[in-house]
Amino acid sequence: MNELDLHDVFNRVHLYLLESGVVMTPDQCARVLQLLQSVVADVQRPGNTATALELAIDALPGVFELPALAVPQISPPLQRGSIGYHAPEARRG
Repeated sequence: MNELDLHDVFNRVHLYLLESGVVMTPDQCARVLQLLQSVVADVQRPGNTATALELAIDALPGVFELPALAVPQISPPLQRGSIGYHAPEARRG
């Protein structure tokens, strides 16, 4: 794994943590570097098919306490209503 790839993985992990609401202190950055150190060792293991980024993202919940994902409701609740159509009257005849 070359230095540029590792730098990209660090940037992606750092941005992911920032966007997740994790406050990045020097201690948190040190934890990211420790995580990357273990990822580099895992990437070099024989038989590994995952990329460094995949391994790093998969390992994040075990290293950092990430806030719960809050998915907003995609639409207002459905309510029965009327748009003004009236039921047809029975035919007379």
